[in-house]
Amino acid sequence: MSCRLSNAGGIDCYNRVKVLDRISDHVREARRAARERWTKLSFYDKIIFAVVLAYVALTAAYVLWHRTFLSPDQFFILVLLVSVLLGRARAFLWDWLPLVVLLFGYEYVRGLVPLINSHVHFQTMIDFDRFVFGSVPTIALQSRYYHTDDPGWYDYAAVICYLSHFIVPLGAGFLLWLHDRKMFREFAAGILILSYSAYLTYLIFPAAPPWLAAQVGLLPKVDRILGNTLLQFRDPISLPTVYAALGVNMVAAVPSLHAAYPLLTALFIGEKAPKLLPVLAVYVFSVWMAIVYLGEHYVFDVVTGIIYAVLAYALVVYWPVIKAAFARALPKKANRPQINADERR
Repeated sequence: MSCRLSNAGGIDCYNRVKVLDRISDHVREARRAARERWTKLSFYDKIIFAVVLAYVALTAAYVLWHRTFLSPDQFFILVLLVSVLLGRARAFLWDWLPLVVLLFGYEYVRGLVPLINSHVHFQTMIDFDRFVFGSVPTIALQSRYYHTDDPGWYDYAAVICYLSHFIVPLGAGFLLWLHDRKMFREFAAGILILSYSAYLTYLIFPAAPPWLAAQVGLLPKVDRILGNTLLQFRDPISLPTVYAALGVNMVAAVPSLHAAYPLLTALFIGEKAPKLLPVLAVYVFSVWMAIVYLGEHYVFDVVTGIIYAVLAYALVVYWPVIKAAFARALPKKANRPQINADERR
């Protein structure tokens, strides 16, 4: 790239490339350091790490089988116990407590949206899906694959993907925290930027999901596959949680955070472990398909969720470049000549 500085404040392409190169160098250095830390771990430490992963995975599977999903506070307590076993409880509280508190703040204000703006949008998402696909994909998928009295394996898989809404991003965040606290902080910033920007959108544009549109007669019948399939699981267990006391917002569909969270997680984990990208891509696409099939979101919701996730990721990762660009764009203050008292007279 050949660019020149302009006296009128043009873009310094050379400096921009240098900043990008420094970011790339930092990413490569972080990967190399992570590999070195893993190779230097003792056999005992590797066993502890494996036990921790198995503990989190089995706990998540158990509560899921009992028609429950881990809320942020339950996950926080779960991994706090893990951090105590690892001897890193103080660092965990320092890094995770702000994230959990701010996530609770987001959930609380999201529940207030119906009280602030009661004008719910129904038609925009329907029109978009029909324009792109010729019909609403939720209706087409359910009519082809869903059988009320005989749930298929894909119904269970779709429900599991849907309920992974919190456990997968937070679990991935915990793994990032174990390996690279700096990248974890970037990931946490991305989650918060994504969540609160979504809240502002919910406030301005409350949007109904397909099942709600069907209830008011704007769509043919949409089955609540999520609830029907969960009845096939074991009896629910009741775990103490503050999350249950927060309000529920049924018209927070655009953007879909069920679509955005997995993508944002995949972008950060893929940066740290590129070999996992194929697996991450399959998971993300499976969640997108699941939330449409279950009748919880339109494709329009998924597309807007993708846009929000990419923007949140870009804002965090490329913040040094953005900050430098703003600094160059701001006019420099001219040095004013000093005027002594005699000159004032």
